[in-house]
Amino acid sequence: MGLYAGMMDEGQKREYSDRELLVRYIKGVAPFRKSIVLISLFIFITTIAETVNPLLIGIAIDELSNINSNPLIVLAAGGLYFILSILLWIMFFLRRKEIGKFVPFFLEKLRMKIFDKLQEQDMSFFDKHLSGKLNTRVSNDALDFGNTTLLLAETLGNLLISVMTFAVLLWLNLTLALVTLIAIPFIFLLVLSLRRVVKIVSRAYRKAIGSINAAMVESIEGIHVSKSYGQESTVSKQFEETNKQYFKAGFRITSVTHMWRPLLEIIASITLFVVIFLGGQFVFQGLTNPGTIFMFILYLQKFFRPIMVLSVFFPQLSSGMAAYERILDVIDSEPNVKQNPNAIDIDTLEGEIIFKDIDFCYREGEWVFNRLNLYIKKGEKLAIVGHTGAGKTSLVSLLARYYEFQGGSIEIDGINIRDMTLNSYRRNLGNVQQDVFLFSGTIEENIRYGRQDASEEDLQNVIKSVHLEELIEYLPEGLQTQIGERGKGLSAGQQQLVSFARAILTDPRILILDEATSSVDAYTEAIIQEALEELLSNRTSIIIAHRLSTIVNADRIIVMDSGQIVEEGTHNSLLTQGGKYATLYKQYFEHQSLDWEHHRESLKVE
Repeated sequence: MGLYAGMMDEGQKREYSDRELLVRYIKGVAPFRKSIVLISLFIFITTIAETVNPLLIGIAIDELSNINSNPLIVLAAGGLYFILSILLWIMFFLRRKEIGKFVPFFLEKLRMKIFDKLQEQDMSFFDKHLSGKLNTRVSNDALDFGNTTLLLAETLGNLLISVMTFAVLLWLNLTLALVTLIAIPFIFLLVLSLRRVVKIVSRAYRKAIGSINAAMVESIEGIHVSKSYGQESTVSKQFEETNKQYFKAGFRITSVTHMWRPLLEIIASITLFVVIFLGGQFVFQGLTNPGTIFMFILYLQKFFRPIMVLSVFFPQLSSGMAAYERILDVIDSEPNVKQNPNAIDIDTLEGEIIFKDIDFCYREGEWVFNRLNLYIKKGEKLAIVGHTGAGKTSLVSLLARYYEFQGGSIEIDGINIRDMTLNSYRRNLGNVQQDVFLFSGTIEENIRYGRQDASEEDLQNVIKSVHLEELIEYLPEGLQTQIGERGKGLSAGQQQLVSFARAILTDPRILILDEATSSVDAYTEAIIQEALEELLSNRTSIIIAHRLSTIVNADRIIVMDSGQIVEEGTHNSLLTQGGKYATLYKQYFEHQSLDWEHHRESLKVE
């Protein structure tokens, strides 16, 4: 199926029974008791009025069929019918108004609950879920479930009308009412089978919507890549395949929705024909009068109307509940990274770091680290080198608590990082990555992101320390210049300088540079290198780098291979050893040296 094939394969982590969904829903709407009581009251009044109106018509017909009819009775019945019709309109308006307040407020709370839950998750959660599908759960799924809330309120009123109507049918004519009951088992079987089928196709439909959104987000975010390789038409064809899956899922749910209603109408029509035939016989035999039969037919139609609605109700309900299942799948997800219940707030760390016997894997059984040990002194500048996949980024990701390790401990200043509150711990960390993410807004807002209450003096000092003032001078609005999504409007080097300023403004005691200069131009790198000595002073620094300039001045370099530390020392001592580092140096770093000469001997690897 192409690039987006995997998007259709997303599995639901857990499934919920109808009873569990209902209980969770009731708990969810409990805070809105006032609105629910008012809506229920309006539905009850509507039901009474809907039940009385046909009686008034029957009374009028019976009175008119008498030779000595009383016009006052007819007028009274007509006047009361008119008043009840106005009451029905008022109740409809009030019910809709209350629902109009309740549903959006309920949706607001539900969306915030989903969004807050997403903020709690660690990076392993986002590794498993596509951003487009998560967006679907916050927007589309929440909206569909909100519509289900409206549907439930309307259906409750219809079912109440149906129950009261049948009570009137029993009172009007027991025989005809019992005849009507014969149709109920057939209707029940049809509705039950409809419910089961719709539940299956609704889940597939919700997944298809998520896949469409995920494909759209990915195609937009990767538009520069597809254009660079001239693959716009290929991407369109691949999206067309995903879109076809969405069409098929939509077609199935539409077909299921409408295939049962004609069968229900046939059953209702046959029942109505039998009632009219038997009712006519009763009138001819003098067992009842025409007004009663007319009332019975009116009530019979009111009795079947809610049942007809069920053919639409169950597909929409199943779609809404399938959306609710996906919402609960997020809400019930627990992050792997958790702080201990008695975690303490810490103020300022010194920066002594100890990794003790760390075991870690992203997927069960595929170990990245096995009993890894590492000691980093307070204020030390540590550089980490190694081939791709050696475990460099995994190491700093564990330190930043993006992922949870399965065994061992990480201690800072003698305190287990699991015993520190996440917020207070991360306030002591600064992280500058290769793939810079800047938010839409001004440059100043992005720099202040981690410390919005920073003074103007602190802000200006940070700007000078990373040599960002030159960039700001050339921008039309300086710090107030608006930048677009992901820093659009700035070059890669300019984005990196802003990210440096953002990290340093928080004055972190531990600074992580994850290949932070690998994507910048030579001029920007020179600016960054000039600032690094000042930035790294009095801080514990961990540097993952592909540039020679960022590691030669490190206090210590560790070489990683397959999740293990295989060498450590200074740049010169490691070169002298002629081991793994020397090999890496000749492969990746030697050509970056200013005195490097391009000749074959320098490229030889021992």
